[in-house]
Amino acid sequence: MSPPLDPRLDLIFQMTPFCDTAADIGTDHGRLICALVESGRIRRGIAADLNEKPLEKARREAQRRGLSHRLEFLQTDGLTGISPENLGAVIIAGMGGETIIHILESWPYSQDQGITWLLQPMTKAERLRVWLWEHGFSLARESCCTASGRVYSVIEARCTGQVLPHRDWEQYLGAICPGENSHTLRYVRNKAAELERITAGLASAGTPEALREAAALREAVNAIGAQIEKGETGNV
Repeated sequence: MSPPLDPRLDLIFQMTPFCDTAADIGTDHGRLICALVESGRIRRGIAADLNEKPLEKARREAQRRGLSHRLEFLQTDGLTGISPENLGAVIIAGMGGETIIHILESWPYSQDQGITWLLQPMTKAERLRVWLWEHGFSLARESCCTASGRVYSVIEARCTGQVLPHRDWEQYLGAICPGENSHTLRYVRNKAAELERITAGLASAGTPEALREAAALREAVNAIGAQIEKGETGNV
């Protein structure tokens, strides 16, 4: 029997659409892409990693589960060398937001409107969201889970070609709805607390520039606070 996916990978699994082919960039042990193929959610999978060692783990996992004939293994940087043909979903998880941006910028087909992007940034999620908005992507939804005591968010994005306006505070929440469940509410509360700490540090610095930044962040904290109140009401 195959080991169950941890909550983070299981959330990505549940958010991945049924499609012909999906690519898992930075596949590591390959359990997610194998689970997607095995379940029938995708017909074919591409497991890609920059390093050979995790790819070998993924090959062994696929072989153990009898899935080698439905998977392709590529040692490559990001999406380099991957064709968009029949590609319905791309998963980039467990990387920093700036690394994910670099991968998107480096692939000439990143704005293919037939691809669903499942993005799970470990850091700088706000920079990733802003980049997506500024490059014609919409955030179809964003869900959260808790694994090993940490809350993670997963972004489902699609390129529409339309650059949509957004308010400054929205970069910190994206499409997260605090009232969806306890995980989303916890994520938003954690983000508000983080911004509170940054605001206090800037205010104590006392320079004109720091005070301007603190005032802008205070507006964001207030806006997020209003979203938290709505979420708490929805979870009563």
